[in-house]
Order: sequence, then C-alpha cells, then structure tokens
Amino acid sequence: MKRTLLCIAFLVTGIFLPKVKAQTGNDTIKELSAKEKKQAELDEREKKYYARVKQNKLDDLKEEKQNIIENEKFELKKQIAEIDKRFEKGEINQEKATALKKEAAKRSALNIDNRIAIIDNQIALTERDMAMYSYKPNTGAYIALGFGNVVDEKGSFLLGLDFKGLDRKTKYDKRTTRDVVLKWGFVNAVGDGQTIGDSYKFWRSSGFELGLAFKTRLLKDSNYFRLSYGLSYQISMYSPGKDKYFVNDNGKTMVQQFPYELKNSFLRTENLVVPVHLEFGPSKKKEYKDYFRYDTSTSFKVGLGGYVGLNTGAVQRLQYEVDDKRVVDKNRADYNLNKFVYGIDGYIGFGAVSFFARYELNPIFENSTYKEHAVSFGMRLDL
Repeated sequence: MKRTLLCIAFLVTGIFLPKVKAQTGNDTIKELSAKEKKQAELDEREKKYYARVKQNKLDDLKEEKQNIIENEKFELKKQIAEIDKRFEKGEINQEKATALKKEAAKRSALNIDNRIAIIDNQIALTERDMAMYSYKPNTGAYIALGFGNVVDEKGSFLLGLDFKGLDRKTKYDKRTTRDVVLKWGFVNAVGDGQTIGDSYKFWRSSGFELGLAFKTRLLKDSNYFRLSYGLSYQISMYSPGKDKYFVNDNGKTMVQQFPYELKNSFLRTENLVVPVHLEFGPSKKKEYKDYFRYDTSTSFKVGLGGYVGLNTGAVQRLQYEVDDKRVVDKNRADYNLNKFVYGIDGYIGFGAVSFFARYELNPIFENSTYKEHAVSFGMRLDL
C-alpha cells in the first residue's frame, strides 16, 4: 500500500513539476525584460543628457570665438583713438602714428589667431565626445572658501562657499555693487572725565564687525560719490581693570573687585546695525565691448556717515582658579545695556584696505557709575 501511494506521489509530482518550472521561468523572463527596459530608458536619458551638454558646450565655444573677435576689435579701436589723440597733441608725427597703428593692428590680428586656435582645439575635442573638456592653464583642483565680492559679471559670489551665478546677460551699466565688509580693532570708552584706558584695558578690549555693504553710484557719468549702505553684526569686548568684573547692583551697572585672581575677564556686547556712508574718491573707468565698470581697487577713498541698530545681547566671561582648578564662568544677564544704539563712523584708505574710527552717541549702559560712550578704531577690509 505504501509503495502504491509513493508511486502515485511521484507520478503527480512528475506531471505538475514541469508546469511549475515553466511558470517560474516565464516570471524570470518577464522580470528580466522589465529590468532591461528600465535600463534602456535610463541609458536613453543619459545619452540625451550628454548630448545636450555637448551641444551647450559647442554653442558656448562658438559664442566665445565671436566674443574674442569683437573684443580684440574694440581694444584695437581704443588704441587707434589714443594714437590719434597723441598725434593731435603733437606728441608724435604722422609717420610715427602710422607705424604705431600698423603695430597695434598686427598685434590684434595675432591675438585673434592665437586665441581662436585654442577655441578651435576645444571644439574639436568636444566634437569627439569630450563634452566636459575645458582648457584652463595654470589651474588645478581647488576648494573656494572665504569671503569676497562678485567673482564675475554673471553674479557669482564668494561668501564662505563659492556660489555660481546664473548665466545671464551682462548689464551694460551697473550702478550698484556689493562688498563683504570686515572690521577689527580696539574698543574702549570715553565720557564723564574718563579717557581711553581709564575704565578698560586698552590692549585687552577689542572689537570685530562683519557685514554686507551695497555701494550705489550717485552721479550718472561719474563714480566720484557713492552711497554705501548695508547690514552689519558688531561684537565689542570690554576688559575692566585687574581682578574686576561687571555687576548689576539694583539696576545700576558698576565694576567691582572679584574675590579671586582673574586670569581673564571681559564683557562681550553684540549689536545688529545698519551703517550708511557717503563714500567719495577717484576711480578708473574700464570700458569693454558690451559694458563698462568703475574700478576703485587702486584708488584713494574716504567714507563719512553713521549707523543705527539694536543691541542683541551681552555675555560676561570670567576665568580664574579655585584650589588649583580652572574655572570659567559665562553669564548672559541684563547689564543695563542700551537696547537702541547709534553713532558716527568714518574711514579712510586705499583700495580694499582702510582705517576706521567709530564713536557711539548713546551711553554704553542706561544706568552706570559713568556715562561712557564706546569708541573703536582699527582696520577695515572691503572684500
């Protein structure tokens, strides 16, 4: 009986097993077909993407060839106009003027030939599917990090990281530019018979400012006067005398003796302000084929103005030792600082580097032993 049942079982398995195997094989074929179809779609998308990149690259290179020709012609035109001016002033004779013009034309033609040859080679490489190739001599891999102004006429900007601007048309006349402003220097106080160094240690009291400034040309055909405005974050650190610290005694801020020897002691204040300056000084006009700009990178400048803003907080830091153990206290409390701050500010310098001085018209504290006004001076960078 057992043998009979076993034979029946094998017979049934033999009948249905091929069908099961066939179904499994069909499912696998279907699954592979779906994957192949999906991969084919991905391959097609990738192919279209690289074709688009390649075409964009070719279009840019062809446009660059035309720009090279137009720029060189524009520069040649300026050189010839300069030679004509020299001839009219009697600085050179007709023979010399003709020779200079021929030399300028020859140099311009060579420039066009050499620069276009580079572009033609890039076009040839791109057409051989090297779509991402770009000739940039004397450059390698880099990471852009820091603070700076616009990098190019497309609006690329450097602020911590490199932000690439949109591929937009260059504006012919840009009256407003922007800078990152960085200041650092010394901070102290004057008022009520107190002079610099009386209330706070001169070398230990310092300040820092970081902001974004916009400069707008005020005259249509001259960049001599500019209005500078923006937003800045100020930090000031006041270091009192030896073993002294700030206390709020019944709503009155004063300096008292600390019970331990202080290794370090200062009160840090933070302001968010809007500075406005009238900046003036010469600049150099640079003309290009389809736009012009005023350059102040090698010019003398003066800025006069002021600022208004709000105090955003204060922290007192005390460092001392107790039983040979280092202790650091950070107290963020109400030291009766004026919440509304305003003052006058000015700077004088050359190019991006200036020396600044600032006087705060409001007292540092609303209620204190002395009605002191903050003063600061140091170096300013327009990046």
